[in-house]
Amino acid sequence: MNATPDTDIRAALADASDVAGLTFSTEAVLSEGHRVVRRRRAVATGLVAAATAVIAVVTVQLGTGQPRALPAHPDSSWSAVPWATGPLTSTTYTDGIKDGPGYEVVVAPAADGTASETWTFFDGNTVVGTVHRKAPALRPGQARFLMPGESGRAGAVYGYVVTGPTKGEVMAEIVIGPDSSLGDGMTASLIDPRTQGVVGQTFMRSVTGEAAAQEVVGVVWDRLEVAGGLIRLGGGAALRSGRSGGVDAAVVAVNAGTSVLLWRDGDRFAFGARSGPLVLTDPGPLQVGVEPCVPKETGSEHDLAVGWVTSGPVELTSTDPSDAFTVSYGTAVGGRTPFVARSAQPDVRGTVTVTGGGETQTLAGWDAPAS
Repeated sequence: MNATPDTDIRAALADASDVAGLTFSTEAVLSEGHRVVRRRRAVATGLVAAATAVIAVVTVQLGTGQPRALPAHPDSSWSAVPWATGPLTSTTYTDGIKDGPGYEVVVAPAADGTASETWTFFDGNTVVGTVHRKAPALRPGQARFLMPGESGRAGAVYGYVVTGPTKGEVMAEIVIGPDSSLGDGMTASLIDPRTQGVVGQTFMRSVTGEAAAQEVVGVVWDRLEVAGGLIRLGGGAALRSGRSGGVDAAVVAVNAGTSVLLWRDGDRFAFGARSGPLVLTDPGPLQVGVEPCVPKETGSEHDLAVGWVTSGPVELTSTDPSDAFTVSYGTAVGGRTPFVARSAQPDVRGTVTVTGGGETQTLAGWDAPAS
């Protein structure tokens, strides 16, 4: 695999590396062919999870009270991956050179709407495990996990997301609950061999902690393109199906370009890929935190207020009359309703009061909590 002429792109990536919470491999973004993305260190995806909710929600514009249905998919061009015409492939190796632990994946669709998956695990040139399974074929905005009990790979969580054809790269990160931690991992682009185009991403992360399997909540991802700078094309979030026990969790669709994964465990709650020291704590009926926009990142989402409420609608008022918000709600889980309030402008200017569940809280700023 030959590197592309990359002077300008490297410069753009150097600027993009300053984006808060964004971790990526310059070499991976520059690579052609299979466009392999390989990361062996911990990945911290602080981008807001975007697009394609897996649950039904409605949005209410404050001041109008009129609900409107959100689209099932973020973009009509994302109709579906053409499964019936050939397999999708993914590998953590470049040019077939197996230089350490890694994996290869083949997802082969069938005419009956199912897909056969083959996961092959390597340590150098040695095959150390293989998994074959058949399941319904995924569509754009969906994800599937391969847990340790299925793979036989203790402490390792594998899976993949399908985004549909993507002009750039996909960067995914699993979301865990508060009592587990993420270790090393790797990712690789999911490729349509007919076009050599990216249609998703496979991933592996080690997870440690009590009841680690139940602590794996879901996955968030972003689609990124480098074109004179880092451009966020959109992304998604999905819960892990078949999960039993662990934290309450939901995905809330905000608009055609943003969805957010939230979880809560009693007084503790978080959203996106937040975990560890970024877990928030609030024992009251209204649990709310902030997700600031990242102005330097082209295509960034606006400021968001994210949380859970026990009852009633959530209302936001600001000391600055130019501030306005749209509130999206998800399906209630564990006696609370998840919500995301999106600012009408990129940056909230005033001090915001949030009311819900019979409680009022004040958000004095939109600074992300320190790790």
